[in-house]
Amino acid sequence: MDLKNILILTELDALSAKVTGFAINLAVQMSIPEIVLLNVIIPANTPAFSASGDVFTSEGNMADHFNLALLEKHQRLVNEEAARLTNEMVQVKPIVRFNNSKTDLNGYMEEFQAGLLVCGSRDENTFLEKLFGSDREKIIRKVDYPVIFLKEDTDTDEINNILVAIDIDEEDQSGLKEIVGFAHALKARMQLLHVLTDEANSSEYAIERLRTLAIKNMFGHYDINVVNNDSLENGIRNFVRKNNPEMIAVLSQGKGKIKKLIFGSNTNNIIKESDKPVFVSKLN
Repeated sequence: MDLKNILILTELDALSAKVTGFAINLAVQMSIPEIVLLNVIIPANTPAFSASGDVFTSEGNMADHFNLALLEKHQRLVNEEAARLTNEMVQVKPIVRFNNSKTDLNGYMEEFQAGLLVCGSRDENTFLEKLFGSDREKIIRKVDYPVIFLKEDTDTDEINNILVAIDIDEEDQSGLKEIVGFAHALKARMQLLHVLTDEANSSEYAIERLRTLAIKNMFGHYDINVVNNDSLENGIRNFVRKNNPEMIAVLSQGKGKIKKLIFGSNTNNIIKESDKPVFVSKLN
């Protein structure tokens, strides 16, 4: 996992400030000296923008003037936020960009050589969000890099213990290498967990399968856990309550419909329900 930089998506609100503070703590743990604070603005409709959104070509256009004022305001606010949160160990670099989508972020990840995206997760409250999906769902589908989601009630302590939920029946486990690289960078211990929700597999088979995956992916410090429960969410919830890991990590196929996630649609449910940071890694 290439962790030269971390990209934080900010909406300049209380949740975003919490997300940035969390990312700074991660950077300190991983000895990353600079991270990028990105605020994406959807511009007013006008043909005067270049493809990058950074150039105005039509003088006197009302939308241009509005967008220019908006850009200046947001840049000032992001600059202030970055200056407030920068410390002697981590420099926060403030960036503001125009884009017609706040979830098409692969280009920014490449531009800033970021190997990890950190952003806030809000519950879907409006009819349109329920109909077309939330920004969280769109980011999971579109972004080709690992993403950490935090909610307003997320516990953001230092990450030393990571619960890694694994579907032992999934043939493609390629996303595990990103989780392993992240855990190694943090020097964190991994709690490998498989939830037996039916009688298709035995506990012995699940333990052996997890051990094989650990050896194949060169896991460092880890424990193997297999529990029985009627659902993945309840199994994870009970495990978290008993063992109190600081983070939950899951695998996601990501492309296409959100339903194509590990254990069905449950990755999204885990993010919505958990008060822990959730690390989502893509299957290749």
